[in-house]
Amino acid sequence: MTSPAGNGHQPTVLLVEDDELVRDAMTRILVREGYLVLTAACGHDAIGLLKTPLSPIDVVLLDVHLPDVNGIDLCARLREMHPKLPVVVCTGEADPEEAAELFRLGVHRYFCKPIAVEELLATVEAALP
Repeated sequence: MTSPAGNGHQPTVLLVEDDELVRDAMTRILVREGYLVLTAACGHDAIGLLKTPLSPIDVVLLDVHLPDVNGIDLCARLREMHPKLPVVVCTGEADPEEAAELFRLGVHRYFCKPIAVEELLATVEAALP
């Protein structure tokens, strides 16, 4: 993994996932690879982190089935706030209409869980600016 623009900034991932076990597992994997991971269990928390991140966010990993907001709506809001921010969707349920709408919103990649560790890491790395 390399730092974006070679500026020494630790690549930061915003992980939006309501399942605590999945969130913890993905966080451990990403941290072990050198990423700073900010986590949100719901859309409300994700918006708060996007407004005032602890570190500039480089990639968003987004679950679309959240307890408080539809992932498509959250992705649209994210696009308003950060039009160029790469978004990778990881969801437990694949809905072709949802996927089409997310791609229309500029999603970088769309996965169905479970996702292989190598695929997750390669996708996050590829999404880095």
